[in-house]
Amino acid sequence: MRTLSQLPTRDPHIVFEQVGKTYAGAAAPALADVSFTIERGEIFGIIGRSGAGKSTLLRSINMLERPDRGHVWIDGSDIGKLDEDGLVGLRRCIGMIFQHFNLMSAKTVFDNVALPLRVAGVRRVEIEPRVNDLLATVGLADKAQAYPAMLSGGQKQRVGIARALVHRPEILLCDEATSALDPETTEQILALLRDINKQLGLTVVLITHDMAVIEEACDRVLVLDQGQVKEQGLVWRIFADPQAEATLSLLRPLRKRLPANVQPAEVSHRVANG
Repeated sequence: MRTLSQLPTRDPHIVFEQVGKTYAGAAAPALADVSFTIERGEIFGIIGRSGAGKSTLLRSINMLERPDRGHVWIDGSDIGKLDEDGLVGLRRCIGMIFQHFNLMSAKTVFDNVALPLRVAGVRRVEIEPRVNDLLATVGLADKAQAYPAMLSGGQKQRVGIARALVHRPEILLCDEATSALDPETTEQILALLRDINKQLGLTVVLITHDMAVIEEACDRVLVLDQGQVKEQGLVWRIFADPQAEATLSLLRPLRKRLPANVQPAEVSHRVANG
């Protein structure tokens, strides 16, 4: 995790303002009065237990889930007011990767990555170099003509990442992107996401139930429980001095692994001295 001194000053990119969402027949809201800001170019983690509302929150960023209340702003625009054409444009600026890869088994790696471009009507002469560049970026230049069944889980997720980047998005959403992977492959995928974040300047929003993923990848973290924001802040600060019971529960397996130089007493000193 990066410390405060290592993080550059950034501008707001995504802003949630008192967002609420209740599904028909549900006894409680999926999201309740959620407000926070994601800064441009950071890797922002959202963590919570199963049913906390993480996926609903993430899918509100591209309006695959439309909130009942409140506003979601991207680059200063209220995306809840976009018409269908506006939503199409928005979603091409937002890439998304998933837990289970969602690859088409009958298509090659190249064709899986190229598919969104073909659907969008991009000219064939533009597709080939863009797809080949992306496959090189994710370390699969030699797998262009392979089929998904021939790939490992980590390689399949790399295809998913390349596909999410084909429209040259400004935002990358990661929906439990490492949950189906073993620990070693998870580290590799998180390292790739960090590299992409640095190389392309993307804002990355990552949801997970695993604090180890937050520790490894994120600049800041928001803890969600029962649709409510329990706490948020710099990862090292939340890890060193958790305040909410939900955070303590999620963090318990990692507490013994906190760096010696990040302890609650030091957090108090850092806060007092700005």
